[in-house]
Amino acid sequence: MFKNFDKVFRFSFRNQAGTGSFKAVTVVIAVLMFLLPPVIMLIVAFNSNKDDSLKPCNAERIYVADLTGMGRDFFGGLKDLPEEDYKNIEYKIFDDFDSALKASEKDTSCFILLVDNKDELKTSIVIPTDSTVTKKDSKNYFKFIKKYSDVFTLGFSGISSESLAELSKQSEYKTYTATGYYEKGISIDEDTEKNDSLIRDQVMKVFGMALPYGTIILLYFLLLTYGQTLAQSVVMEKETKLMDTMLVSVKPESLIFGKLLSSILTVILQVFIWIASLIAGFVVGNILSKVFYPDNDLSISVFFRGLKELGVFRPVNIVITCIFLILGLVVYLSLAAIAGAMSNNKEEVSSRSSLFIFPLLISFLAVIFTGGINAETTKAWMLILPFTGAMLMPADVALGTVGWGIIAASLVCFVVFVLVFVIAAGRIYKMMSLYKGNQISVGEVLKRAFSRDL
Repeated sequence: MFKNFDKVFRFSFRNQAGTGSFKAVTVVIAVLMFLLPPVIMLIVAFNSNKDDSLKPCNAERIYVADLTGMGRDFFGGLKDLPEEDYKNIEYKIFDDFDSALKASEKDTSCFILLVDNKDELKTSIVIPTDSTVTKKDSKNYFKFIKKYSDVFTLGFSGISSESLAELSKQSEYKTYTATGYYEKGISIDEDTEKNDSLIRDQVMKVFGMALPYGTIILLYFLLLTYGQTLAQSVVMEKETKLMDTMLVSVKPESLIFGKLLSSILTVILQVFIWIASLIAGFVVGNILSKVFYPDNDLSISVFFRGLKELGVFRPVNIVITCIFLILGLVVYLSLAAIAGAMSNNKEEVSSRSSLFIFPLLISFLAVIFTGGINAETTKAWMLILPFTGAMLMPADVALGTVGWGIIAASLVCFVVFVLVFVIAAGRIYKMMSLYKGNQISVGEVLKRAFSRDL
């Protein structure tokens, strides 16, 4: 039945993968996928590498011109704040700016802090002429004020330094479950086993929703791109009048199967190059981010390390996932081959495209409205049936949420459906090879193709 299909396969593969447009699209997208991860990772590393920690202001003394008259007893309480670089600063309080300025003369390690509450509480820094304190140092002190703005506001409201010290104390809080408190005395944050379980559940839930949608988008994109190409390739011999000669040495099933296999290999080659480029981009991006920002631990790297610890995306599962992705595409592309076998020219192919687009859309709606996206509510038949299984099995296998019995049953169904569709496409191609009339309905084509007279 499939005799000499290899000749058709080699000829079709050269025609598809050897074109300039195929090579150009493959190379351009591969380059973009290679460059995008390093660029994104370096930008993320650059932004997260900015040090927002509080730096010292490099002043040994601060001359405070307190125009509010309320903060004389306040500054002594600042040494109780948890900032080591600001504990040993000596504060000298004055009632006006001129007195503070005169006192700071010839002091090389000071600045003047002017505090006023005429309309609202305002703080200004004046650097004396002989001081070694810089503008950058003054900004550091302003960051200190901003960080403890509530403390400064309370301090200049007239509160005593003793009361301010009590208000500045850090509070400790822990949350427990009832059993955790009595049995272990371990808080929720400290219960790593419970946290790991919660994280795993959250990751599985997110991926369980995202991966099926990603599979659907990928299938739709590839089916639109290669479905029309395959269908037009099937009908090509009819338009060029080579069909009669080819059918003498090649069976219709061999013709269909050879063209289908060449399309699948073309897809695999192109997608593999893109995925390899993307992975290489992440590897290069990770290396560059470590070289330029060695102290920065990118969340992307932490994320991938966490996936390994959670036990998802294991190598065996990834291989089986790829197999299901390929088989799912083969199922839908075999429908495109049937559409091409039914057509007599490229114009008819366009009108028959619903034969392979509508099943994908209907299957998508069936998955959505029956709760198939959620692994907990997915029915077994949706995983086994190739039309819906093509969308769900890759995600479930990658996450390890489906048993080996379902995997085996699904694989058998995928293979059976592909063989049935290829044989059907061959019979339809043979039946339509000599048909020269007007376009006939799909039902009539199937009725004639599977009649005993063919």
